[in-house]
Amino acid sequence: MPSKVKKPIPAKTPKLHIRKGDQVVVLSGDNKGKSGTVIKVFPVDQRAIVDGEAGAYETKHVKANPQANIEGGRIRRLRPVHISKLALLDPTTNKAATRVKHDRTEAGVVRVAKKSGHRFSGK
Repeated sequence: MPSKVKKPIPAKTPKLHIRKGDQVVVLSGDNKGKSGTVIKVFPVDQRAIVDGEAGAYETKHVKANPQANIEGGRIRRLRPVHISKLALLDPTTNKAATRVKHDRTEAGVVRVAKKSGHRFSGK
């Protein structure tokens, strides 16, 4: 069970190696080896929501509320995954790009896979 103690919010938002819209591979856990797309990133919590076959689901029990027109039952929803369990999917090798370098171009900084040389799209 997670701790109830809240961590202080950092003064500066931490940088992550994963961005919204990236194709990622899960490195460990129940969904190891499966791939998906990043829907949303939470930099302060160091977590990301992944959709596709790599999506991690949780079940929430909802009580019926006829006044608000809410049906009761169990709802499956995506839950965030820690970013240390995710790696960029290299489309040329179809494997995890474990080493990624950052190249500066006129358009800005571009992420490049070290092994295959694939350039990942920017923002």
